[in-house]
Amino acid sequence: MHPSDRAIREIGRRAARGVVELLGVGYERPLIAAVSGGADSSAMLLLLADTTARHGWSVRAAHVDHLIQSDSVRQTFRSSSRELADLVGVPYHVAEADAPSEAERASGGLEAAARAVRYRALKQLALDCGAPAIVVAHTRDDQAETVLLHMIRGSGLDGLSGMPQVRDLGDGVRLARPLLDVTRAETVAVCDAYGVTPVDDPSNDEPIYTRNRVRQSLLPMLESFNPNISERLAELAKSVGADRELLELVGSQTLQQLRGASGKLARRQFLALPGQLQVRVIRAFCAEQGITLTAERTAAALQVILHGHGVVELSGRHNLTVARGTIALAPPCPPQDVAG
Repeated sequence: MHPSDRAIREIGRRAARGVVELLGVGYERPLIAAVSGGADSSAMLLLLADTTARHGWSVRAAHVDHLIQSDSVRQTFRSSSRELADLVGVPYHVAEADAPSEAERASGGLEAAARAVRYRALKQLALDCGAPAIVVAHTRDDQAETVLLHMIRGSGLDGLSGMPQVRDLGDGVRLARPLLDVTRAETVAVCDAYGVTPVDDPSNDEPIYTRNRVRQSLLPMLESFNPNISERLAELAKSVGADRELLELVGSQTLQQLRGASGKLARRQFLALPGQLQVRVIRAFCAEQGITLTAERTAAALQVILHGHGVVELSGRHNLTVARGTIALAPPCPPQDVAG
């Protein structure tokens, strides 16, 4: 299974180096590799299974069926991913995740719902297998598309930093993207070199999805101005991501300085901070309770803090309360029984 092409071997070394840099050496610990059957994830599995001596992880292939497409298309992807796992000799797992039902329950559309249920299913599989990490096959092209999508929607630093190379999913499980420096063309070349024919996803041609329109129309137009636009956008994401990490670090350190013995924050000291640092501090404060603030909830929290008193509902489990010069997180009060 070792291709002789020097360029392909170098891509394999980059992928393995990415795993080691992001997750460390595995020493035979299980590593969940998300595999759809398409070129990117197929190339990732081929390369990681072929470079275990470098990354030390015991790779397991995992396919998530989102229950979106027709039975025949879904079966094609399942069969392709299973055959690939058999080809490289790694265990294979499949999980069903109901994205349409998730889209009905939550806002954000089908794409966001599919992403949410996919990561939830992968995390559960990792916990079941005792795997501390999951790898997904997002490429440099995916990163460029992500940055453009966030720019179109009017994002700040968080969006411009694109997809992080590694992030914590909770419960001791991390998710890593070792192919963010690999192009989509390179993953196709890897599959060709290994003699593997990936499956084409018909949904990638549907213009109803904004990402597809970015890929098919916007990026080609930008390439007429700069043929290396995808690389430049990926570099922008990496640079902004480094700035974002610094802000988050400063925010966490400042949070500890503002916290009193009761665990509450001093409002007056908080308001003395620069605006962007206020955002990082309040998000770090909430993150300690497992709450990820949206831009809307962040703005609402800052408004109440500025006003001096009030309550902002952050989740079903916590409210942010401003009173008596302090900022606190607390579970919402249970409803009071009214005597008849």
